[in-house]
Amino acid sequence: MYNSEEENYKIMKTIEEKELCIRIFFSLVGNYYFIRCLNEFKEKTGFGKEEIMILFHQDFEEWEKYRCKENEVALLMYYPAAEEDTIGYMDFEQFYPYVNQYGQQFIQRHPEKKEEVTRLLKEIKESWGI
Repeated sequence: MYNSEEENYKIMKTIEEKELCIRIFFSLVGNYYFIRCLNEFKEKTGFGKEEIMILFHQDFEEWEKYRCKENEVALLMYYPAAEEDTIGYMDFEQFYPYVNQYGQQFIQRHPEKKEEVTRLLKEIKESWGI
């Protein structure tokens, strides 16, 4: 990810702002990319669609001013998904329940993928140390 020193983000401060970003992110990921997204998350690698992405510590360069901590994700929304480029942070324990919730919803729509998604959710939890 490129982030020049001139680039500034509006910081998401409320849980509502973060939840909106997560909801839009997973709607863009949709059914087609969901399992790929979980595989990336398991490896603590970011994933994004269009102007919305969720990144991990290793996705940033060391010098980047908006780099998240090692136990966090960065929620990013770029214009036009947001009025201005926006970033928020959640630690793994805060973020995992959302991943799990969308995983359960995916399983309801695709029961044939239950075993794979359940395994990935468990592996994410282990990888993230929660």
